[in-house]
Amino acid sequence: MNDIASRPLLHGKDLDAAIDHARARLAALLRVRSSGAADGYLKTLAEARALLGSLLDHRVALAAARMDQRDADAVAAARADRNEAIAVTNALLYLLPADNAAWPEVALTLGRLSYDRYTDPWPDADPPDPDDLDAACDLLLRGARYDAADERTTLYLFLALRDRQHLMATLI
Repeated sequence: MNDIASRPLLHGKDLDAAIDHARARLAALLRVRSSGAADGYLKTLAEARALLGSLLDHRVALAAARMDQRDADAVAAARADRNEAIAVTNALLYLLPADNAAWPEVALTLGRLSYDRYTDPWPDADPPDPDDLDAACDLLLRGARYDAADERTTLYLFLALRDRQHLMATLI
């Protein structure tokens, strides 16, 4: 799973096709459980989830960078991709043992995605869900302790903890 970062980045129709292929692969794996070794099946399932989550996260990042916030269809598509990335990454994290080498990176990704959903900057966003903020704080804290946090992770963690503090202050 750690080799995902070394793969070339896709854009446009190639990225869309890769996501469609990854969705189909994951759906096929979920429909037909391998009759062979459970460990091999779980590893293949984890890899399929990691790939789909990574591709969706990449597409959300690309969409956010070039988003015309007046384009309701583009905003809806980016939100749908982010929600699917959260679901797939959450399922992956649940599948991984905490001592797996990929666990911290998956936790950080899920924490970041959850915080992005909590702070959704696009028009007509749903009200922020405190569960997303709690998930972001908990996952970013747990994931960051495994190795030196980069600047991006540190910023996400700071912002999430700040928002949690503000939220808690409004509840008192």
